Amino acid sequence: MTRTAAIVGVVLGLMAGGANATLYSRDNGNMVYDDVLNITWLADWNMNGAMGWDAANTWANTLVVDGYSGWRLPTSLNQDGSGPCERYNCTGSEMGYMFYQNWGATARNPYSSGTNTANLELFKNVQSGLYWSDTEYGYGSAWCFYTYDGFQYPRRDPNDALFAVAVRSGDVAASVPEPGTVALLSLSLGALGLVRRRRPV
Repeated sequence: MTRTAAIVGVVLGLMAGGANATLYSRDNGNMVYDDVLNITWLADWNMNGAMGWDAANTWANTLVVDGYSGWRLPTSLNQDGSGPCERYNCTGSEMGYMFYQNWGATARNPYSSGTNTANLELFKNVQSGLYWSDTEYGYGSAWCFYTYDGFQYPRRDPNDALFAVAVRSGDVAASVPEPGTVALLSLSLGALGLVRRRRPV
C-alpha cells in the first residue's frame, strides 16, 4: 500500500466514524430528512385527518408540497425488504425506526415520552393513535403503526379511519457537509499535498 493510499484510508475512516445519524429540517420546517433511511418525512403528521387505507394511499401518492411530489405512505417492511415485523420493537420499518430510534421512545409508551426531544420538536400534529402504512396485508387490508405504544400490526378493515403521514425517497435539499466533515476533508487534501511534494522526481 502506498503512503498516499494509507493517508487517504485513515482520513476516510475518521470521516465515516465521525458521521452521526440525525434528522434535518427541510423546506422551512415543512419536511424532515432522515439520513439513515434516506427519506424525507412530511413534518405535519395529520395534514389530512383520519381516513381509510385507499383514501390514505391516494392522498399520499397525489400529494404535492411546495412543488415536491413523489410522496407515499411509510412502509412496514424492514430496511432489507424482509418482514414486516409484528408487535413491539419493530425498528426495521420506517415508522418503527422513527418511533424507537429517532424519537427515542420505548415499547408500551407513547411517542411523546421519547428521550430525543430535539427530533420530536421537528414534527407537528403527531397523533397518539394508529397510522396507515403502504404495506398490504391481504384482502385489501394493510399494516399500521400505533404511536401510542410502538405497536405494529395488520389492520384487517381497510375502511377504518386511521391517521396518515407521507414520506418520499431521498433528500429534498442538497446535502451540506458538517463543519467536522469539511475539516477532515481539508486535512486529507493537505496531507495529500505534503506527500506529493515530498515524492522524489
